Amino acid sequence: MPRYKWDKTPENRAERKKRILDSILQEAARAFNARGYHKTSLDDIAKAQNVTKPTLYYYIRNKEDILVKCEDKASELINGLLDEVVKPEKTGLEILKEFIRGYIPLVTDDVIRCHIRFRGRMDSPELRKRSNNMHRAIELRVREVVARGVADGSLSTCTPTVVTLLLFGTLNGISYWYRDEGALSHDDIYQEALKMFMAGLAQS
Repeated sequence: MPRYKWDKTPENRAERKKRILDSILQEAARAFNARGYHKTSLDDIAKAQNVTKPTLYYYIRNKEDILVKCEDKASELINGLLDEVVKPEKTGLEILKEFIRGYIPLVTDDVIRCHIRFRGRMDSPELRKRSNNMHRAIELRVREVVARGVADGSLSTCTPTVVTLLLFGTLNGISYWYRDEGALSHDDIYQEALKMFMAGLAQS
């Protein structure tokens, strides 16, 4: 059998590094969620990945950097979802429904769970500020969707800031109790969440 020849083009090296980093983030996020950030060491993460700690440092600077990279991934996914659903031809209600449907699977991912549970927990004041600003920017985008629904008449009169905070408080809470092996599917949760929110928001 011919020996495998690794293609060392820059693109493939970058793809391999991204794949390994994603694996590290998933494993670290899972450990943080289960044991807590401070009770999880880099040695624990390296052991779970079956690599040495020096190898780990090729992909991350330190444990705090894992939180930063988890937040960057969360920002990419959540903002990507908003980019996908916010369209000029849609009403605020239509956008909000699509956002809720897409957001529920995100909050059951270990990396997003890590972002929800540990955002703003960094030791560095600069990183804490960056984390909180990132979350506020996402909240602002959803607040604008709610305000749009009020303006176009698809949502009842409400205070967009309060509605947005309640929305995230409810949806982010899913990350604490949802289990992949449980009886509820993402769609089951979406349908229940929709009934709860739309009962008070949707124009009859």
